[in-house]
Amino acid sequence: MQPNRHPCDQPRLVFVAAVATNGCIGRHNDLPWHLPEDLQHFKSVTREGTLLLGRKTYESIVQRLGRPLPGRHHLVLSRNTSWQPQPEHAQQVQPVLSIEEAIRVANNRLADTLFVIGGAELYTATQAMADTAELTEVELEPEGDAFLPGWGPKGWENARLPNCKAGDWQVSKASGLRYRFLRYSKPKVNIKLGAAVLVAGLASRFHGQPKALLENQQGSILSQTVKALLSVGIDQVCLVHGGHAGALVPLVDGLKVQHVENPEPSAGQARSQQLGLTQLGEDLDGYLVCLGDQPLLDKEDLRRLICAFRKREAGVDMVYPETPKGEPGNPVIVTPALRDWFVSQKQAMLGKDWRQGNPGKALAFPTTRPGFFVDIDSEDDLKAFNAGQEERKRLTMPLGYVFQRSAAR
Repeated sequence: MQPNRHPCDQPRLVFVAAVATNGCIGRHNDLPWHLPEDLQHFKSVTREGTLLLGRKTYESIVQRLGRPLPGRHHLVLSRNTSWQPQPEHAQQVQPVLSIEEAIRVANNRLADTLFVIGGAELYTATQAMADTAELTEVELEPEGDAFLPGWGPKGWENARLPNCKAGDWQVSKASGLRYRFLRYSKPKVNIKLGAAVLVAGLASRFHGQPKALLENQQGSILSQTVKALLSVGIDQVCLVHGGHAGALVPLVDGLKVQHVENPEPSAGQARSQQLGLTQLGEDLDGYLVCLGDQPLLDKEDLRRLICAFRKREAGVDMVYPETPKGEPGNPVIVTPALRDWFVSQKQAMLGKDWRQGNPGKALAFPTTRPGFFVDIDSEDDLKAFNAGQEERKRLTMPLGYVFQRSAAR
């Protein structure tokens, strides 16, 4: 499995469904038609994949075949917390209680794709999150008790399929039914993003030295962070600095960066965040809040975070990285509405404090990439970091600042 398997560092959701022209997808937990070509197509699309399906759909498969689908891992969504598969199927089948849990499990399995295969309620719940729909349209109007809800190509792009023209009608040799394979994908929408990079901290655990000055063979942490932001198309970057502006600002000379000073660095990071978001203005579609002491953060990390922000559901105002153990990281991205709220507060508030009070409006983006979680807070952190890095990535403080610290002792 490739380490850069997907821009979001989590599986993409793909609908796989056979649907009649009247929207019917099932009757009595079975397909109301016989179409071997569709079964073969389904097998080809989902081969060796991870499936997300409802409990009734899973049980209908086992009832019909006597076993789960071979060569695929099944994540069975059930509201019944005590439901378990038969012991002989346990290695291939895992119960989950939510779509979010299913995505985390699939991500931990390093799955590229999570195939949503029904039933109707699950299609409804995941439609906004899906990237692609692999449909078999059957020219038939059968009676049924399960229908693909609200489906339509509006907002999707019809993509060409390999080995056949997208949308070509074919005739089943077994049943004489007309059918066609369709693939829809969601087009990417260009969005304007800004980023506030916070480097005004007092660095009290780092002898008062600005950690963003730390450098390796590629340059300072700060310059590498700003270049990574610009390289992924961030429209505006604002540097929020404090008492070390004279040393930090030259590091980004020649780069497209705004500057704002936090006159009271002792007021904390929340005030720097507020100042940076204010400086970025109101005409953006999303706002990143970045730290200046994350030495492994790179453009691939940022691409994945931005991708997760693009894919968020309605009502989500913050997207942040999180380890499989539930540990949050940085940067975060917030919507214009949340940016406006942060800016308007008389008492500045950190994103993590808002997140704790609004769990339903914050989306955890599951990832194991270290760039989101490794930072340098102390000299011990620096020693531990360098011990695990090759020579070109080891960090040192510019000589003048090392001398300044030594002279102060």
